[in-house]
Amino acid sequence: LELLIQNHHHVLLTGPTGTGKSVCIQNKLLTGLDRSIYVVLMLTFSARTGAAQTEDIIDSKLERRRTGVLGPPPNKRCIIFVDDLNMPVREQYGAQPAIELLRQWMDFGGWYDRKLNSFKHIIDVQFLAAMGPPG
Repeated sequence: LELLIQNHHHVLLTGPTGTGKSVCIQNKLLTGLDRSIYVVLMLTFSARTGAAQTEDIIDSKLERRRTGVLGPPPNKRCIIFVDDLNMPVREQYGAQPAIELLRQWMDFGGWYDRKLNSFKHIIDVQFLAAMGPPG
């Protein structure tokens, strides 16, 4: 886990409930990182987690670097840990909007601002997640 974080790789841990996935990541994030380099944001998804709520939480922890670009403070990296990634309930057509928002960030480097209808690039952010088996 330490090497993956140091080399800026996204991490997804999956496994049965109670195997220590979340504890392992939280222990590393809370005690094993240099706070002068990393800013940590921890989220826990539930069945009611929505895309707007996820976007607001992440946006509130990031700073505006320049027009249309958000990121952690200069010379720092932000690590976002999402626990129970598979928890948001599916919509009528099978989508899970909170997960789709994270997918959009991974595919396109950001997401659209709901208020301004402009694309916000998100930089210097690394994603870690833990989830139980799908289904």
